[in-house]
Amino acid sequence: MRRRIDEPATSRAAVVRAVDAERRRIERDLHDGVQQRLVALAMLLGRARRGRERDPDRADALLLQAHQESQAVLTELREVAWRVYPSALDGLGLEEALSGVAERCSIPLRTEFDVPAPLPQPVRTCAYFVVSETVTNAAKHSGASAVSISVVRRGDVLTVRVRDDGRGGADASGSGLAGLRGRVAALYLDSPLEGPTTLTAELPCV
Repeated sequence: MRRRIDEPATSRAAVVRAVDAERRRIERDLHDGVQQRLVALAMLLGRARRGRERDPDRADALLLQAHQESQAVLTELREVAWRVYPSALDGLGLEEALSGVAERCSIPLRTEFDVPAPLPQPVRTCAYFVVSETVTNAAKHSGASAVSISVVRRGDVLTVRVRDDGRGGADASGSGLAGLRGRVAALYLDSPLEGPTTLTAELPCV
């Protein structure tokens, strides 16, 4: 009885920690990334406005730079918004949302999607974040040249598998995996030195 009581309490605590870590990361992204770029954009526009009469050519160059910076800020803000919650999940479904992950990935990504029945909203959200977080980690840290994703439903279990051909040696106790464990009941990592790395998550659909 004590074990049955402790397990849900531990699970809830893990979810709280995962949500808090995600919130802090988003805050850092907004403060250190988007906010600083907006400050730089405002400075560019101010310099262009002050110098437009003295040196019109220089002002035009600054305006062009400001326009390019505004596009970069929009891209970064869009990335942050997708990490909060991808709107495509509700409008287009999990497969289309994962296509967005593939488009934003800096290395080639191949996807297998075999889900014959609709998924509950919490399951598709969880599956999306498992893929997004794992692919992001692979692109940043693994040195991989390719990533493959498999999302397959058999009966009442959705299995999500992400494999990269990078250097391996991923830390199973790292903060990224700890955050995923807060969302997923069963999570397995196989990452020998020199790779490949395979992460598998099993999500019950009932």
